[in-house]
Amino acid sequence: MQKETIDLKLLHYFVTIAESLSFTAASESLNIAKSALSKGISKLEDELGTKVFERSSRVVRLTEAGQILYHRAEVLLEDADHLVSDIKTLQNSVSGHLKIAAPPTLGRMLAAEIIPPFLKQWPDVSISLKLSYDYEDLFKEGLDLAFRMGVNRDQNLIERPLGRANRVVVAAPDYLAQHAPIRTPHDLLPHKSLQFSNHIPQEWTLQNRAKVEHVTLSVALQCSDLAALRNAARAGLGVAQLPWMLVRDDINNGHLTHVLPQWLSTGLPIALVYKEGHRKAAKLAEFLKFVEAYKQLFELRFGE
Repeated sequence: MQKETIDLKLLHYFVTIAESLSFTAASESLNIAKSALSKGISKLEDELGTKVFERSSRVVRLTEAGQILYHRAEVLLEDADHLVSDIKTLQNSVSGHLKIAAPPTLGRMLAAEIIPPFLKQWPDVSISLKLSYDYEDLFKEGLDLAFRMGVNRDQNLIERPLGRANRVVVAAPDYLAQHAPIRTPHDLLPHKSLQFSNHIPQEWTLQNRAKVEHVTLSVALQCSDLAALRNAARAGLGVAQLPWMLVRDDINNGHLTHVLPQWLSTGLPIALVYKEGHRKAAKLAEFLKFVEAYKQLFELRFGE
């Protein structure tokens, strides 16, 4: 069923006339021709299906319907003015709610390094951070921006490159002490792997300058969460190819050993994407500036 609507411009014409009960005075106040004003009121009356003014050559009076409309119209127009003012304030003040999505590992870095100082600087902003490996539809999900790793799949979004990330092969020291040594990519083949997948074993691509090797290992554990795979690697279940930013602390403190440090995965681009628009809300514009100032944090490649 089609909803009935009313033209706010025509309603504004009506209220201006009702205040003075004069088409001439209203046309001067609104700076429009008297004939255009009369046509506007006729259109409003057609939309409402009733007369709002009784008009003669000398007198303009509100009808009963016009009197009801006048009192309601004043409230509606005042609400409309407040709505426009509120929206403009929202656009120009750094306040409101910001909805962000990011891959889990990258999102944890945002929550530790970028979001806290941003919220301290802009205390009238709140943030919801969705961690997911999926490429969310910003329009469908109502997101303001998303951080992405890999190629941007939506050309309707504005993309800002930030940096790159790569993966490294790791295993627990105890695991390596009990299994065959790994000196070349080919030496990985007898080992059990921990893989980010729920399906068939994935092929690992390793690169050492111009040399490229592809290896497919038997699987001890498949999981769709990288942090869980890191925990499994620390427990000695096998070798894993994991993001450098996820395991660098474990490598530094000895919980994991970096295997084949000369052989790395191809780097993935890191970018943020947001919806195109004539103007960005102030909260989004300031967050984009903030991320740009912390851009060095997004260079997450070993060996760079």
